[in-house]
Amino acid sequence: MGDTENGQLEGKKKGHLEVPLKWFLILHLSLIVNSFAGTLSKLAGREEFLSPKFLFLYGLVLLDTFAFALVWQQVLKHMSLTFAFTNKPITIIWGLLWGVSIFHETVTPKMMLGSVIILIGIIVGVSGNE
Repeated sequence: MGDTENGQLEGKKKGHLEVPLKWFLILHLSLIVNSFAGTLSKLAGREEFLSPKFLFLYGLVLLDTFAFALVWQQVLKHMSLTFAFTNKPITIIWGLLWGVSIFHETVTPKMMLGSVIILIGIIVGVSGNE
């Protein structure tokens, strides 16, 4: 076993988190950045196809996705893929927030219920009682 795996196992035995707080925060910051790719894409979709603004916004989508991919690879060095993927649905909630704040969309009760279910799933997933 590598040092990271030994540290994670020792942490679990002592009742500590599986993932250091620093990497948990980096994971979530990268997920916030990744969630914004959909917003940029929606903004680009409102522009004339292949116009300078359209190309600029889609360029930002690619840059956003590329930056997320680089950070994601680093994050996976510090936590299990299962743990990281358990947190990925939070991007749906960020997407709702971008929709409300940028596009003035309405959040329905079903959307709120879905968000609560996602948050519960993340909490259950990261608590990881194996």
